[in-house]
Amino acid sequence: MRASDAPYDIAAVAEEKIFGHGFSGPPKVRLHGEEGVAVSCGKYLRLLAVARDQRGRGIGAALLRDSNASVIGAEPGNYFLPGVLERDAPFFIRHGYEERGFTWNLDATVSSAGERMQTIPAGDRQFLAFVEREFGRIWRFEASRARSAIYLENIGFAVIEANNRGLGTFGPTGVAKEHRGKGYGRTLLRGAVAELATLGYDRVTIPWTDAIEFYRKSCGAEPAYRFVTLARP
Repeated sequence: MRASDAPYDIAAVAEEKIFGHGFSGPPKVRLHGEEGVAVSCGKYLRLLAVARDQRGRGIGAALLRDSNASVIGAEPGNYFLPGVLERDAPFFIRHGYEERGFTWNLDATVSSAGERMQTIPAGDRQFLAFVEREFGRIWRFEASRARSAIYLENIGFAVIEANNRGLGTFGPTGVAKEHRGKGYGRTLLRGAVAELATLGYDRVTIPWTDAIEFYRKSCGAEPAYRFVTLARP
């Protein structure tokens, strides 16, 4: 797409990001001719893009204002990016938003994959009940959209391509509190990376995390992009 400067291929997931529901419900799409687009879902701005040759004319500001979004990025359940790149934060600050935090997307090669583990459909009811009980309704929503899931009964889970299907994404993942510190998280991670490898990916994106050391030690992941989350005061 000629309007996107995102570090990932928005064209590959355009239908999912523009029309896919989020935890807050259906998205609202606003177009400014062929020059720009904004997508929001509930209070979250999911996507804002303006054609490069049309920037500086107030199109982005108009789309942002019309979206009425109070949070930039960080949409639970169906996000493209978990915030905005640091270089883009000043635009939103000029329009009344404040920085609220930072997070990372990490990158790993599938050479760090472990052995493949048995997968289940992401719609499995027992699996989704566990996710909701241990991690809440938002993660249940997100996990239910995944391409496939690995589930250790009543212990932990990991899913792949719950967001940005086609870009090789990992997560969410979680281990029940009483089972943490026993190595299950690393096992689930490496099994999920192995599953992505069988789908033809040579690299894996681990989005929206601050657990850099865990992923570095577990699969050799390294920070790829740092994102800023912003909100209205």
